[in-house]
Amino acid sequence: MNDESKQKYDWLLEIIRENKNKKDKVLFLKSQGIEVIPWEIGELKHLLSLDLRGNSILSLPFTIGGLITLSGLDLGFNRIVSLPAEFGRLINLEQLYLNNNRIKEFPQEICMLKKLDVLDLRNNFISNLPQELTNLVNLTVLDLRENPLPIPLEILEKTNDPQAILNYYFSLHREEERSLNEVKIIVIGQGAVGKTSVIRQVINNNFDVNESKTEGISINRWQVDNQSKTKNEKKISLNIWDFGGQEIMHATHQFFLTKRSLYLLVLDSRLTQEENRVEYWLKIIQSFGDESPVLIVGNKIDQHPLDIDRTGLQKKYPNIVGILEASAATGAGIEGLKATIGKQANNVPHVCDLLPETWFTVKTKLEELGRQSNFITYDKYLDLCAENEVSDETSQRTLIGFLHDLGVVLHFQDDPRLEALGILNPQWVTNGVYKILNSHTLLQNKGVLTTSMLDEILNLPEYPRGKRLFIVDMMKKFELCYDIEPDKTFLVPDLLPKDEPKLEFNGIPAFEYAYPVLPSSVITRFIVRMNQKIDDCFVWRTGVVLKIGENTALVKADIEDRKITIAIDGVEHTRRDALSAIRYQLDEIHGSIKGLDVQKRVPIPEAPNAEPLDYDYLLQLERDGFEEHPVKNGNRLVKVNVRKLLSGVVSENERKQSTGNITNIYVGGDVTGGNIVSGEGNQATVESDAKKKSARKKS
Repeated sequence: MNDESKQKYDWLLEIIRENKNKKDKVLFLKSQGIEVIPWEIGELKHLLSLDLRGNSILSLPFTIGGLITLSGLDLGFNRIVSLPAEFGRLINLEQLYLNNNRIKEFPQEICMLKKLDVLDLRNNFISNLPQELTNLVNLTVLDLRENPLPIPLEILEKTNDPQAILNYYFSLHREEERSLNEVKIIVIGQGAVGKTSVIRQVINNNFDVNESKTEGISINRWQVDNQSKTKNEKKISLNIWDFGGQEIMHATHQFFLTKRSLYLLVLDSRLTQEENRVEYWLKIIQSFGDESPVLIVGNKIDQHPLDIDRTGLQKKYPNIVGILEASAATGAGIEGLKATIGKQANNVPHVCDLLPETWFTVKTKLEELGRQSNFITYDKYLDLCAENEVSDETSQRTLIGFLHDLGVVLHFQDDPRLEALGILNPQWVTNGVYKILNSHTLLQNKGVLTTSMLDEILNLPEYPRGKRLFIVDMMKKFELCYDIEPDKTFLVPDLLPKDEPKLEFNGIPAFEYAYPVLPSSVITRFIVRMNQKIDDCFVWRTGVVLKIGENTALVKADIEDRKITIAIDGVEHTRRDALSAIRYQLDEIHGSIKGLDVQKRVPIPEAPNAEPLDYDYLLQLERDGFEEHPVKNGNRLVKVNVRKLLSGVVSENERKQSTGNITNIYVGGDVTGGNIVSGEGNQATVESDAKKKSARKKS
């Protein structure tokens, strides 16, 4: 022990003695650089809560077992490898945080802590769980994420359902299992960049100079070598989804861009980075793809080398796993592309997860059903699961989530609007939707779709007359269209004219949303949701005029400037209510796009040339007691009344309610964890949010 460590040890010993004398119930020693804990720690028989997170502790003294009254212990963010046998004596322990340590073997001592309610072992090196863990019947939170366990992330994320996690893990030991070995590859990019030609070269080693544009989606299968050290199958299957690049199809991408995927972003090397809309596509993937890996492929290098800011893009988007150049026409770079796809497919998280053999049986039978019928009900799927011994609900939902992510089926269980659609054949659905969206007749008819037009567009054997309205019903649930006359006439906003009609509108700018990238689906879905409020048919592709009570509102999307603006006219005292109705719908749409980054801004009526102010910043100014805020309006400075500006958006009472008066002091885990409510004689009541809701996220 060096001098510094000895000094720290002596300091800690003094703290322990002081705590013992005072009989304090709580001891906080977070981030104090502690390496060694004195054995005297075991003398604190009165201690209820001990926080030692964020130190450099390698091991605990055996005397730790003397803390028999301890109910909360945080040892997160240390270097602990194992626990002493005496740890099992902490029979009153209810909350234990051992996240971010170096534990390899699951500590058997934990299984003796029958009162344990919260157990956080996130980010260790645990690869096996003991059967005795199932004896912890009071456990309500179990966090085992970021450990090399053969448990899918979707199940590990159910931290509030320890039973589901343990049932899945131990089911693997009760039946045969094998690796998933399947990945979905999503090919996207602008139209006419050669996506289909690149995929044709990769799969079949050929090039068709007359290759037609993909007007919907093409789904192909390919196999690459399994490079896993523990492989039990030689190949990994790839489900390759090749999307058409037409602008009209971008609004539907949100339904098919999934996690557990590898993305191929194909560019035309003859075009600039801006013309290829590289950052647009990367942000779309960021929004919908849950940090999935991206491989950028510059096609047509036989005509021009790829010229993009490689270093800048990779710094800004760390999920870019490679930038390659190729030519579908000549075959140049294709072998390298194949090798890289194979390598990255092997690296997709959980590609080699072990799954119960019964899951594969259900998968095979679903694929067989898919060749006979283009959709089945969810109840039929549940029957199929029950027949093949996949009986618990967590496994059933996790399995169908897997199959959706892999592109085997479509089932939108995370979206209440779409869940009732059942289990769908992906190609049948997507091609049906895209045939409608790409219809020239429908475009000429300004997006108004009649049943006779529908019969003409979907006049194909795979879309019998009785099933055509089903495709429209799905589009309604996707919020791609709405009824003008139920089951007879529909409007598809994405096919409305682009021209904004001439309006006599004198509304005041009330609110706006700004985006790093604005998916075109946001305004489309908003128009669909608000179609009953459309004023006198004033609706076009990127905007709408709404009549809400005694107010008129103009809502417009500027795709290039990446913002949506809201202006309100009419009776002044109800403007805020009209704005609230609009914001509610837009906020709901934003919330349904997991990775979407949105900035809320408030325009300044008395300073029309000034930049709108950040809404959250204004709220903070008000909380901090600032009554005015200076802004530059052209060449002069204007003082804005903060309270008045905010009151045009939301009432003062609502602002106070949303702010609340809760002071988080903290118990264990991170700062957003529980609260400590002090009482007489340093008594403490430990009330953990993790205990109530979920295991806390650890940074």
